[in-house]
Amino acid sequence: MGLKLVELVKSIVLTFLVLLSLVLTFSIWNYTPNLQTIDETSVNQISIGSEKAMSDVIKPFRILYKDNGEFRGTINSLRIEQVLSNLTGWKLSEVRFIQGNLTEQKVNSLTNEDQRITLFYDAEIPIRIMNSVLFHTQHELPEATFNRLIIDWSSLQLENKLTIDFVNSKNGTHYSTTISVDSNHFLDTFINPATSLGVYHEIGRGNSLSLYVPEDPTEIKNLTYTIGEVSPNTFKDILFIEPSIVQRSIDSTSTEKYLDGMAFMTIDTNSKVLNYVNPSSESVGEIPNTKLLLDSFEFINDHGGFTGNYRFKSMNNTRHIAEYQLYLQGLPVFSSITSTKISTTWGDDQIFRYRRPYYFLDTNIPSEKNIVILPSGLEMIEKIKRSKNLKLESIDELYIGYYFSQLNESGYTLEPRWFAIINENWIGLTSEILGGDEYGLE
Repeated sequence: MGLKLVELVKSIVLTFLVLLSLVLTFSIWNYTPNLQTIDETSVNQISIGSEKAMSDVIKPFRILYKDNGEFRGTINSLRIEQVLSNLTGWKLSEVRFIQGNLTEQKVNSLTNEDQRITLFYDAEIPIRIMNSVLFHTQHELPEATFNRLIIDWSSLQLENKLTIDFVNSKNGTHYSTTISVDSNHFLDTFINPATSLGVYHEIGRGNSLSLYVPEDPTEIKNLTYTIGEVSPNTFKDILFIEPSIVQRSIDSTSTEKYLDGMAFMTIDTNSKVLNYVNPSSESVGEIPNTKLLLDSFEFINDHGGFTGNYRFKSMNNTRHIAEYQLYLQGLPVFSSITSTKISTTWGDDQIFRYRRPYYFLDTNIPSEKNIVILPSGLEMIEKIKRSKNLKLESIDELYIGYYFSQLNESGYTLEPRWFAIINENWIGLTSEILGGDEYGLE
């Protein structure tokens, strides 16, 4: 009797365990965890400024019209924005290769023909980028660059078409396309308003590229600003993978360094400039122009790094460098006391070097004596011809900009000046320089 009872208990326990196992198995099969959706916006993404569109950093610095044997042009940011707004959305036909060995004389000829509008850019702009900046096309765009966009309306009345030329005055490439437009609308929108623009003159230089300068003196405001700063610690959190292990050291009264064993960031507290380098990401070989610009732009934009009106300035796809110049009220800003450029060097699918100011222009301080009258372009040409320090033939570009310097502990001045660009370096055309004294470069 006792053994039978034990066997019965064993059977009951075994049956219970089997049933429990089945219940647990069924529960596991049918269990749906209550997982909360991860909100990507809740991830702590550090931003030091607002995001920009590509069209914000790719802009011409001058627009020039040629008609009836006369040049008219502008560097006024509002007038240029109006032209760009009217160009936006144009649908281009296929972009065709014309030639790859344009001479500088031929570039001059394309610009100087009647019924032409020329947009001058500082940088060599990838044509493919323009599909998201100004134009639209369903055709594949070439992996090529330009620094002059020339609109030819000589066939407008007969065909209701414009010819758009993408010209690179540095490497001699020329691409072209057409667009269908309403002739009356184009004339009313683009050509008729240009009659109110100032007269420009071509300064021919033999076989070299011509310079284009205004006939009249220019009135520009002298500006005073306070500046703000983005803490280097914020850049540490942005640039280093593990900010918590980064070590800070003070090398001198004006130099700080941040290291994590792989990358390092140097801070110059006098010039308010940082230089970040990640040696492990260095790469060799050319990067296509379009990819290089997109990678550089997206890297800076991801942390709101365009802390001012920066414009795409230059690119070297062999060295993987892209640079952006600070502009204010449509004019470039240059300085001898600090950097006014953001520079990126792209590495192996990530940033290799990042050099930039960590200050930004903050508040404009009104001033009663803020109007400066700069000499006409023609007068500046004559001064350059008489100068012992400069040769007209060596100048790549001549334009008006701001010189940024410190006024006092809290104020900085932006003084309008004429500048010459020589081999991508700027020279402020002061009376000392034009009069024969020595001068310096940034």
